[in-house]
Amino acid sequence: MSAASGRPETNGLSGRFVRWTLRHGRALWAVALVLAIPASMRTAVLYRHLRSEIEELLPRQAPSVLAIDELRSRIPGLQFLGVVVDTGTADKITAGDQFIDDLAARIRTYPPEMVRAVRTGRVAERRFLEDNAPLYVEQADLANIRTRIEARRDYDIARGTGALLDDDEAAPSLDFADLKAKYDDRLRGGGGKLTADRFSNAELHTTLLIVQAGSFSTGDAHKALVERVRREIDSLGGTDHYAPGMRVGFSGDVAISVEEVSALVADLSLSSILVIVAVIGVIVVYYRWWRSVVVLVVPLLLATVYSFALASLPPFGIEELNSNTAFLGSIIVGNGINFGIILLARYLEERRKGTVTEEALVTAVWSARTGTLSAALAAGVSYAALVITEFRGFRQFGFIGGIGMVMSWIVAFVLMPPLLAWMDRSKATAPPAKPQGIVAAAAPWIARFAAPITVATVLLTAAAGWKAQGFNASQLEYDFSKLRRADTWKTGEGYWGRKMDALLGQYLTPTVILADDEAQARTIAAAAREAIKVPPLAERISSVRAADDVLPEDQDAKIGEANRIREDMTPKLRSALTPENAKAIDRLLGKPDLRPLTVNDLPPTFTQAMVEKDGTFGRTVLIYPRPGHALWEGPPLVAFVAALRSLAATPAPGGERPARVAGSLPLSSDILSSIERDGPRASLAAFLGVVAVVVLIFRGHRTTVFVVGSLVVGVLYLFAAAMLFGVKINFANFIAFPITFGIGVDYSVNIMSRYVQDVRSMPPDSDPVGAAIRSTGGAVALCSLTTIIGYSSLLIAQNRALYLFGLLAVLGEVCCLSTAIITLPAVLIVFQRRRRRAHAAVSPADA
Repeated sequence: MSAASGRPETNGLSGRFVRWTLRHGRALWAVALVLAIPASMRTAVLYRHLRSEIEELLPRQAPSVLAIDELRSRIPGLQFLGVVVDTGTADKITAGDQFIDDLAARIRTYPPEMVRAVRTGRVAERRFLEDNAPLYVEQADLANIRTRIEARRDYDIARGTGALLDDDEAAPSLDFADLKAKYDDRLRGGGGKLTADRFSNAELHTTLLIVQAGSFSTGDAHKALVERVRREIDSLGGTDHYAPGMRVGFSGDVAISVEEVSALVADLSLSSILVIVAVIGVIVVYYRWWRSVVVLVVPLLLATVYSFALASLPPFGIEELNSNTAFLGSIIVGNGINFGIILLARYLEERRKGTVTEEALVTAVWSARTGTLSAALAAGVSYAALVITEFRGFRQFGFIGGIGMVMSWIVAFVLMPPLLAWMDRSKATAPPAKPQGIVAAAAPWIARFAAPITVATVLLTAAAGWKAQGFNASQLEYDFSKLRRADTWKTGEGYWGRKMDALLGQYLTPTVILADDEAQARTIAAAAREAIKVPPLAERISSVRAADDVLPEDQDAKIGEANRIREDMTPKLRSALTPENAKAIDRLLGKPDLRPLTVNDLPPTFTQAMVEKDGTFGRTVLIYPRPGHALWEGPPLVAFVAALRSLAATPAPGGERPARVAGSLPLSSDILSSIERDGPRASLAAFLGVVAVVVLIFRGHRTTVFVVGSLVVGVLYLFAAAMLFGVKINFANFIAFPITFGIGVDYSVNIMSRYVQDVRSMPPDSDPVGAAIRSTGGAVALCSLTTIIGYSSLLIAQNRALYLFGLLAVLGEVCCLSTAIITLPAVLIVFQRRRRRAHAAVSPADA
């Protein structure tokens, strides 16, 4: 480079590099296209393994992830699909029940690997409990019954023989209403608002079918089950075939998985199309040269598939995408195109001056390299900062995003020069003259009002700082119900799940405490039963179930008590009972030929999540949370899980390790803890990394202060805007802050890079700031626009967590772009004028 001219030398590094790419252009493109084949295949594999489970976001060693993995290795299956029918009115409940019965008959024919069990009610459970009732009654209550009966028997004998000491003594009561009330729900097989033996309630005009999935599974298996059930419903003629006005929906774990994955796939497909169409549109409008689309988009798509493919290889080893990383394709396209935009804009600027193609390419590569490289490294560092976190949703984002930024820069500078040379061969293919853009037209306005803009910036920054200083934990989104699919609470699983919860009176799927042996599980269960008698767990837990609840202790003693009661029940005593009390006694005594039960005698629903894959029984404790909004909210959820983990650590014989708490609630709790720990750390690392890159690129000159200051002001505006508009931080959109550091600095870096070049090449009394705005400002705005398009694709997402990430990222783009093309130039102009008034010459070393 010539220091005097500020332009590249023909034989300099840039010139040699451009000539090398032109000389080997065909070979470079041949290799690129060949590599694109396996890269595209690897990318497709990643997207085929799209996972919506929240454990995919957490580190592998998180307590909740280890627990859920252990649960799935020990328990055959504990996932359910609820088919819920809203009959509309109470009089249609019979029709709804008939529909459920017909559907259940078909689902029972499904293979066991797809369906383990189908239930329409609790007839089998009720009959089993009634037959074996004494075994499920506390021994003390059986002894109480016998004591009352024997007291009445002795009274009758004494009265008959005249042995009563007091003739007016009242006969001992044979009223068993207290015991009837105590055991009615237990011997019916459960509580809730169920009527008779069905999962049904006429007042709620709701009836339910419960399908237990064959095993723990995700994605395709769940989708296949739901789609098959849908086909069965259609073949039955739908609910209208049974009664007009009835509606049917799905609930439970299986339905949630299918709903969230289908939303991700649908959102991904639509957003990808919209991003590509919108990016092509703005490119054509900006450059007014259709060949620019090919020049920019084809290398960019290659860089995108290369990025995903590299991330799938060692040492990164990403094998599947999650809800945080599913949209990275659109984001890489929106961010990665920035480097090509700056390079192409500089090339077209030279070509429109009449410069020949090769020389224009040399100038473009030379002038764009510093700004775009620093922007690529800063963006890559901001993504890579997420890798230091333990949160897997952040780490994968960091690996793929960081690789994507660097790869986009390399591909743009290696493949675009030969492609431009092929596309721009003659006057007929040369780019037409381009009219002045909006940003260029704004340059005089910015220069005229530079001082007022600077003053306004100071005031606005102070106001934003005052607003942002109030940022605290209340800005975190603790309500997980607001992060699900947008329509779930109106027509989706959220809506039908609430109906199911109201009907059953508890969540269908329990939180499971995994113990190492029966003694430990028994100790934990006893502690849990005591804990739920008092707040706060009394309001959070509906019931506790352990081995002793389904396979009672002291069976021989209970059978002995029941037999003695039968012996005491003489015809005379029975005649003294009211019909209601006689029925209650008979129900509590069960069948006459009682024998001790074994695990194999129990109904399958009694032993679900208790009999393990290896046949072990009694090492789990099931906690059924009470339905309510509290467990969707952060602080109550974290406190609830902490209480369960405290119960799991209850000391037990043998000094075993603490039991593990497995389920969706511990996973959600650990996500909140992870964000609070990793979010600030990732943001700080991203900021320091970006500053380090800027210092390295600009070698610590005064320029660094302007670039970093512009970024800090932009991010400060983002904090204030998020608080002003009520956009709370969640596990998906927290990453908008660290990546905004890298993407946002891109714009000020490119403006300052062009400004420094123009200062070196223009006369002292010229206007390098205005020149930088006119030449680079439009391209920078286009960069931001394509990035905004990439982020805005998330604004159509049905998943609210992704929508809020898109919204926060778009706000960050707007804030950082405005500081780069308005605030930064205005401050530079004020600074430049002050220096000129002080007769201080601007030199490259001072720039």
